[in-house]
Amino acid sequence: MIIIRSLLIALLALSGTSTLAQENAGSSTEDQALQLALDRGFDLYRYDQAAWHTTDAMREDIEDLDGSGIRGWVVTNVETGLLVTFWKPEGDRLQGVYSAVWGDGKVSDRRLLAGEEAELSAKQLELIDASRAIDASALERCSKSPFNLVTLPPAKAGDPILVYLLTPQTSHFTIPLGGHYRFAVENGKVIEQRQFMTSCFALPVAGEPGQEAVAIAVSHVLDPVPTEIHIFSAFAARMPIYVITTQNKFQWVADVSEGRPRVRKMDQKQ
Repeated sequence: MIIIRSLLIALLALSGTSTLAQENAGSSTEDQALQLALDRGFDLYRYDQAAWHTTDAMREDIEDLDGSGIRGWVVTNVETGLLVTFWKPEGDRLQGVYSAVWGDGKVSDRRLLAGEEAELSAKQLELIDASRAIDASALERCSKSPFNLVTLPPAKAGDPILVYLLTPQTSHFTIPLGGHYRFAVENGKVIEQRQFMTSCFALPVAGEPGQEAVAIAVSHVLDPVPTEIHIFSAFAARMPIYVITTQNKFQWVADVSEGRPRVRKMDQKQ
């Protein structure tokens, strides 16, 4: 659902106030779930941006891309941002071919890798192994385009690696909310997986001629709070996403403020 400016004003009026309720008014379980969604959604956006922009740089720097042997990439944190290393199989092992850093809105430290620089770290190999443990053959696809792959390292010691397969955005006029999957991987094996919507659904983000879209709205049945996909999608849509969680009939808004995501519950007071 697209929300134009006049409808947004009406929605805010019905909520009893023209502002939104405080962010931390829920239960501790709710707050924890929201914080996870915020952290993971922001990381999804950051890692996706890093892969996208460094891929563009790689295409500029490697003349014979088809002959490079590159089969994938791995993203790790470094002091200056996110290091994206593109790798290839070499005999019975993997080695780096090209790397670049995405940070502060630009690509830096672009390198063709050889010798010791081409050796992948144990951490990089663990993340690659996790991504290769995913079997996407049985997943419902919502696009003819390949899934976008995002692999997030453990948030803390003992946590699993999270691997996301995301349906790509193929139009400026819609964003996909269906066709996204998350896998938790430990020791190279999938221990848990989920989808975020039970069907394919592309959410329109453009209004009718003469009507400016200022927000979009969607109902969500699988969780009592917005998920990391709603957070990630708020970045893609470049406008707030209103989420109605049908389990508890709460209304939320996910948006981006000064480059950081936030989720707030609509004020229910009348």
